[in-house]
Amino acid sequence: IALPDLTEQLEMAGRVQRNLLPARLPNNEKIHFSALFRPAEWVSGDIYDARRLDETHIGFYIADAVGHSMPAALLTIFIKQALVMRQTYDHSWQIFPPKQVIGNLNLQMIEQELQGCLFSTACYFLLNTETLQASWARAGHPYPVLIRDKKPTLLESRGGLLGVFEQTQFEEKTVQLCPGDTLLLYSDGAEPLIGMGKDSDFNFHFSFLDLCSLSADELIAALDHQADTYRPAPGQKDDITALALQVLYTAPN
Repeated sequence: IALPDLTEQLEMAGRVQRNLLPARLPNNEKIHFSALFRPAEWVSGDIYDARRLDETHIGFYIADAVGHSMPAALLTIFIKQALVMRQTYDHSWQIFPPKQVIGNLNLQMIEQELQGCLFSTACYFLLNTETLQASWARAGHPYPVLIRDKKPTLLESRGGLLGVFEQTQFEEKTVQLCPGDTLLLYSDGAEPLIGMGKDSDFNFHFSFLDLCSLSADELIAALDHQADTYRPAPGQKDDITALALQVLYTAPN
């Protein structure tokens, strides 16, 4: 029996990885998710998920394995399994706060003793769909962006890379979302489409500011179109992933 060649194997690996992504995002009458997933090659070092945890809570995240191609893609499979949002018991369950979710993932990566210096960044949110209160923790990941009244703001919090130090502390913060808000998470491959600079010196591109009046679906579609025309420097092509959450003004028809 002839074995598939390398290209066919990579295509199959890419399909397997896409099967790990959520088939359906947890939209309801109050909120709407939209996602962008563009591997730089056949497979991606990025992964995202958005999952309903109970009647009033949704957990969602983006993680970005440091590196490219197959090793990074394999690490995303580990992250998918090791990032635990809730624990189910006999007749009850416990939803873990973001700081604990990120901290536990960090310890899991360290305990696994992954070969090849495999590290990752991540940003995890826990949303209460009744109160629209969102808590988050991040680990070396680009700051999420809150778009309110057509103006973007970085949501800053402290936290180092995953899989490096057991003692790393991850700061948890909370933001009160309002109808009309859009929350955008993205991997560093999408950062050239968003803005330039670090921390307080970060400046949003004018092209991104023009997108801040759009719905989540329109925003993701526009970023996808920009990614089509973006030409990175040689050897700098990166995976591009984004997850947008829009708080709706009213229930859709």
